[in-house]
Amino acid sequence: MTERRVIIIGDYAVTVFDRHAYDQSQYDPDAEDVQAASVDHNKIRLALESRHAWMTADQQERAEDALFVTSGMLRVQPDDQLGALEKETLANLQRDGLRHTQFVKGDAQDRERAQQTGWAHKLLDVPIPSSNASYEAVLDSLAGLVRCNAACAATYRRAVEIGVDFVLGPHQGAIDSLVTVESTQGGKPKATGVRTADERIHNAHLVVVAAGSFSTQILPALSYHLESSAGSLATFRIDRSQTELWEKYSPEHFPVVTWKSQPRDARGRDTGSVYVLPRTPEGLVKIGYRGIKFTHFVPAPEDAFRQDGQWSVPLPVDESRILPDEAVQAIRQFVSIFLPEFADVPFHWTKLCWYTDSLDNSFVVSSMIPVSD
Repeated sequence: MTERRVIIIGDYAVTVFDRHAYDQSQYDPDAEDVQAASVDHNKIRLALESRHAWMTADQQERAEDALFVTSGMLRVQPDDQLGALEKETLANLQRDGLRHTQFVKGDAQDRERAQQTGWAHKLLDVPIPSSNASYEAVLDSLAGLVRCNAACAATYRRAVEIGVDFVLGPHQGAIDSLVTVESTQGGKPKATGVRTADERIHNAHLVVVAAGSFSTQILPALSYHLESSAGSLATFRIDRSQTELWEKYSPEHFPVVTWKSQPRDARGRDTGSVYVLPRTPEGLVKIGYRGIKFTHFVPAPEDAFRQDGQWSVPLPVDESRILPDEAVQAIRQFVSIFLPEFADVPFHWTKLCWYTDSLDNSFVVSSMIPVSD
């Protein structure tokens, strides 16, 4: 029997439970039962510290295996002028000594710098429909995307190597409830473990609930701080034989593009932001829409925060493959402007990706809830 180290944080051995058998699927985002937002082909929001960590890790990898792709991101403005928020962003970057990493399409000096540094081809010139002008845009050369399903798989393998235990699968890994005992000092109940769907109890000194959009179902008190909502995703697929499209939408030639349209849709409402990412190695071009955060309300338990007796929880997998009409319209409008080759092409697949929203769109990291430890 081979000896294996057990990772210790403080005095604790670490065990991770998850209802999905990621050890078998390797975090494949196309697996039929996947709903987690982070198990996807790519992500775009990164802090500078995180960017440095990804790039350091990627130094050990081949270019085609890199987890962080330095494609840049083009922040397209609603019209042919820089918006107030963009001006504030550029001023902040100037203050922090990072203005040289940004290229404003309408600024002649920035275009010259982009030409000299190899970024000019990603300052896309996109005509405004029914206008002689084109959209103003700012290219952020620090930005890019993470191949997050591959990153999850790599992190899983590393965790196993250093001794983290994983209990995965729809029965043995799915949490049915927390196991608690009443405090002997009249305080909050203490969590002493978890009960899984196979009716086994796993004792623990410390229980950490980090289940994304499903967290409130494990710990209903979190519903006072968090709510499940869905973003809309749609993809097109480019075959390798489509060489022109394959090259055009590669990370080497195409940046992440994000755009917030001028108000309005056909009914005069703001359509919100839409983004597209360069194609993946598998040929997928993904478009995301979060202008409307869609919810799914069902009857809520007594100890949860309720709105008319209900709370929002993720839809079942099969029902998360159809997008609301508002999302389809916003994505199709975006495609007609920024991806004209796909204007009449059916989506390869669509799905709702379930997120956890907090009151201030920040993380909730706290033990200050009605259960301790």
